[in-house]
Amino acid sequence: MNEPWELTITDAAVLISSRKLGAVELLDSVLQRLDKTESYAQAWAYVDDSGAREAAGAADRLSLAGGSLGPLHGIPLGIKDVIDVRNMPTEAGSGALLGNIARSDAGAVRQLRHSGAVILGKTRTHEFAFGQGTPPSRNPRDPERYAGGSSIGSGVAVAVGSTPGAVGTDTGGSVRNPASINGLVGIKPSSGLISGSGLLNVSHTLDQIGPIARTVTDAANLFECMAGPEKVSRLRKKFPHSAGPAIRLGIDRRIWDDWAVTQQVKTVLERAIDDLQELGIDVIDLPLPQLSMALPASLAISLSEAAEHHRTRLEKASAHYLPGTRIMLETGSLIPSADVQLAREVQEYLRSLISGTMEEAGVGALISPTLPAVAPVESNMDHALTGEAGNNSLSSALQMLTTANLTGMPALSLPCGFAQGQPVGMHLMGPIFSEYTLFSIANAYETATEWNRHVPVRNLPVLTG
Repeated sequence: MNEPWELTITDAAVLISSRKLGAVELLDSVLQRLDKTESYAQAWAYVDDSGAREAAGAADRLSLAGGSLGPLHGIPLGIKDVIDVRNMPTEAGSGALLGNIARSDAGAVRQLRHSGAVILGKTRTHEFAFGQGTPPSRNPRDPERYAGGSSIGSGVAVAVGSTPGAVGTDTGGSVRNPASINGLVGIKPSSGLISGSGLLNVSHTLDQIGPIARTVTDAANLFECMAGPEKVSRLRKKFPHSAGPAIRLGIDRRIWDDWAVTQQVKTVLERAIDDLQELGIDVIDLPLPQLSMALPASLAISLSEAAEHHRTRLEKASAHYLPGTRIMLETGSLIPSADVQLAREVQEYLRSLISGTMEEAGVGALISPTLPAVAPVESNMDHALTGEAGNNSLSSALQMLTTANLTGMPALSLPCGFAQGQPVGMHLMGPIFSEYTLFSIANAYETATEWNRHVPVRNLPVLTG
């Protein structure tokens, strides 16, 4: 058997349920891996060693008595540090929240505990999940390269094996972005499926909590546990599809040039499309140039809402905010209400247009690259939210990902190859509540390919200097 820390969530859960692996044994292995990797990875903002050991011990005692807490019984997980975990810091990567301790669990965390999860600690994030500043978390394959969007610690921790799964938040791609960068699976669920209570919002309209994991099955398991059995049952009845000839994907290659998708990424995705077609999944051209309307509308909504969420705190502690975050919030406060209303009209228009176009074409999901390029060198990145598209531009990444947030549709990223030694992600977006269609397509592709076997990254780069 591999070391326990190398196990997927699904495999570890099977071993724990059959009492071939103890929750404490798994936790000990994960903590040893964390100790070994953290000096490089810098993925964790806070590790609750004693609390996790107490929870794992309780899980083992229940197992000995013949009981189980649920499908995540004894599985250690990391939680992004904008999501409350009882008695742990919620500091959101900001000096403005130093020493802030959560009094109760966020709704998603509560659901995970009910499913048996052991909450290991809090993973690092860009300040308040705004994508500004440079957290210390490092790309597992190259310390000079970008390690992902604001759920950066969650992505890096899963990639290096210091947790088998983690939870992030996604306002404009911040679950899918680090999933793609780190060769992982990440999903932004349909709007409203997972509780947003206990979350420090960027935008209550666009924010969604979602999982990051090594495999599609692991991501689906985390999603199900956070959503809860009643919602999962309704979803399965609404979209009971399996991947195969009945599934058709739509693609708009013409818009990729506007989004500055590199030739290397295009080549990797075209190979992935060939693989999908060999599986019997049809891929058709489906022009949707209107997708470019999503970013400006999303920014108007998210920045105006963020300004309201932070108004009181910013008045009291503005000196403790990073300049980039403060500028974004101040910009949000200046957006006219008429512009926000127009953005909401664009939101409704795109939601109706995309779902109608997909239904008319018989398309179950849209496919594209997750990001326009491989992980850029961090020192060359442009962190501005608007501006010209480019390989090193955060705005290009947002342009590709934010449609799902604006429309409320589910979207999933999974690995589909490498370019320049860095992972490339495949992005699937479906109609609202079509999570199981996306999981089915992604699982069929993952099963037929090798890309998920490149994580965890066992041998990390050696730092010099």
